Amino acid sequence: MADAQLKLQMRDGLRPGEKVVVLEGVLNADTAFHFRDLVRQGEPTTLVVDMSKVRYVDSSGLGVLIGAYVSFDRSCRRLLLAGLNDRVWELFRMCKVDDVFTRYPTVADAQRF
Repeated sequence: MADAQLKLQMRDGLRPGEKVVVLEGVLNADTAFHFRDLVRQGEPTTLVVDMSKVRYVDSSGLGVLIGAYVSFDRSCRRLLLAGLNDRVWELFRMCKVDDVFTRYPTVADAQRF
């Protein structure tokens, strides 16, 4: 199904060791493993996840984000989320993980920290 696809693009961030991954589409059970595999590559010190073009996240997608966060936290690295829409953020609130992640309005805002 074309509506259930996820496009991923990784680029260098502003600082050494920083990467930005741009997600576009749906982060769900069918697409989450693509994100997981991309995040495991290179092990940047900071990864900013641009979710401004993500239309929907299901529990599998949320699980992959939580797993990535835990992995980064254990190795003293940072995973920052940017551009989440209110619908996606509501899933974080319902699952009571909104206090785990810091939500930045834009990638530029996330890169300031």
